[in-house]
Amino acid sequence: MRTTNEKQVLQQIVNAGPISRSQISRNLSLNKVTVSDIYSQLLHEGLIREVGHGVSTRNGGRKPVMALLNVGYGYVISINILRSRFSMITSRLDGRSENYASVSTRGVDLTTVLDMIDEKIAATVSDSDTRLLGISFGLDGTIYDNQILDSTLKGFKNFDLAKYFSDKFQVPVVLEDLANQSAIFERDFSGEGVYRNLISVTIRDQVSAGIITEGHLYRGHNGEAGNIGTCPLADRYQEGNSETVNHYVAEGTVLQRIMAYQKIDRVDVNRIRRDYLGHRPELLAILDEFAYYLAKVLGNLSNTFAPDAIIVNAPILELLPEMMDTVRNYVDQLAIVRKAPLLLTKNSREASLKGGASAIIHRALALDDLQLTFTNERTTVLEGVES
Repeated sequence: MRTTNEKQVLQQIVNAGPISRSQISRNLSLNKVTVSDIYSQLLHEGLIREVGHGVSTRNGGRKPVMALLNVGYGYVISINILRSRFSMITSRLDGRSENYASVSTRGVDLTTVLDMIDEKIAATVSDSDTRLLGISFGLDGTIYDNQILDSTLKGFKNFDLAKYFSDKFQVPVVLEDLANQSAIFERDFSGEGVYRNLISVTIRDQVSAGIITEGHLYRGHNGEAGNIGTCPLADRYQEGNSETVNHYVAEGTVLQRIMAYQKIDRVDVNRIRRDYLGHRPELLAILDEFAYYLAKVLGNLSNTFAPDAIIVNAPILELLPEMMDTVRNYVDQLAIVRKAPLLLTKNSREASLKGGASAIIHRALALDDLQLTFTNERTTVLEGVES
């Protein structure tokens, strides 16, 4: 375990590097000798590296040695497990990701899924010339204290996924639900201090909200905060009737309705986009229902939590970003006091993966309780919508 001073010095180097020891000392109001001792220790561990000299002061003297995080020290793996596939990225310690892969698990049982993930991780480890420092997993469900208390995935409830892979690869493993991972991504990859209070609404197998309050993830009782998919929504047309948020808004139910009118059994993203631009009335009616009920959810969250922003993470909206205007119009019609800015994530495919990467980087560096700021350097092309 690192001391508070050690954590703060490493945080400075991660967030502000290249940086000199004297600048760290000034930023933290720490004794120069203390900073130098910690600096030397981190340099010896190989966690940081020196990258030349900075500019000397006006009074002259030696130019300060500059240091930054040694991203070659190791890497982390982030994996999302969805209903019919799992996706994976590797990330350096500065949050830069690479090697995105998506593997279909349609019709495959839990044991085989675990074997497939095991093989993918083992292949990555075998191909890398640096060491694996940790693994993160994201999935739809309720996760608390690194345990799966509930899940939409058959067989995962109460299965000790963290221990299973930690034992196999001898590295720390962090579990988180997809919405919380997406919220971590928005906090850590949007710029330092941009979002201190935000809600990330993730629409996949279920509808969930990740909540950041004053820079920290809010989990609630037993990790149940943000489980909005099971909340009731009044029916738009039949007074007194209601269904769950998942029934109206979850990705699977919306796509099933689209496939039914198109009379096909697989999602065709190109056809959805084409029908939308062609103003196909059947599709527009389905999407209008989706936008209407989503607006109800977002309006309630905005009025209840008063976040700085609500960021929506949904492949269907990345495919059809014009729909966000429809959602905003419906929110504007609601009689609520607080209407937070409604934004669409810039990276729906990788947001939760990169949030998971940030979570395991925090753990690997023993900086769980401190803010780290990364650069969102990847430009993602939408591959498709989950089916």
